[in-house]
Amino acid sequence: MMPEWRSVMKKLSLTILAVVLMVVVVGCPRPPTREMAEARSALESAKDAGAPTLAEEEFRSAEQMLAEATAYMDEKKYDDARNSALTSKKLSEIARDKALKRRAPGEAQAGEAGTAIGEAGAGVIPEQAVVTGKGSLGEGVTIKELEPVYFAFDDYTLSEEAKDILKINAEWLDKNKNVRVQIEGHCDERGSAEYNIALGERRAKSARNYMIQLGIDPSQLSTISYGKERPKDPGHNEEAWEKNRRDEFVVK
Repeated sequence: MMPEWRSVMKKLSLTILAVVLMVVVVGCPRPPTREMAEARSALESAKDAGAPTLAEEEFRSAEQMLAEATAYMDEKKYDDARNSALTSKKLSEIARDKALKRRAPGEAQAGEAGTAIGEAGAGVIPEQAVVTGKGSLGEGVTIKELEPVYFAFDDYTLSEEAKDILKINAEWLDKNKNVRVQIEGHCDERGSAEYNIALGERRAKSARNYMIQLGIDPSQLSTISYGKERPKDPGHNEEAWEKNRRDEFVVK
């Protein structure tokens, strides 16, 4: 009886150990090693194409995003590392393509790309825009087609709903390549001013990174954070706070 009892206990212990190991493996996010490798490869490809001089802005941005991804890897923030690596890869591809075009006969050389809009809203069809002036949405022109996206409390992660909205915004920007948009990050009133400025910047960058991954030229997108200083709703309750945790898109 004793050996049989020990055999049962041994099997039970092994089963429990297997379950624990499975939980640990499933529960722990996996390092984005493949995405990191692809981002490094894309950056090298852009470099070989002459992007450091022919598409300098995009190439430097790709380098910066890869450096951010590496830092997130060191901190074991794998979701952030994956997102930064994907953005770096897309920026590198854009830089490579621009460099190759500018090297081809008849194409514009470095520094001759299309210029940014000189005045707020220039080149935008009037019925598509609403001049906002100074206020909660900042200076410039808010395009009706570019919807705001909203965030959960103390978070800068894009929800599936936010991603769907950004896809629609990206489609509009792809059809209006002369438009330059500033993404404004906003927060609700809770927390210090300094903390909310940083959080608003992360929210704006999340939207920018995702739109770059969708294929939008990074030169069309800039970011700014207003923290909690420009609420859309001045109320002091959850209903107001939900409206204030957002990104707005303003033509500059």
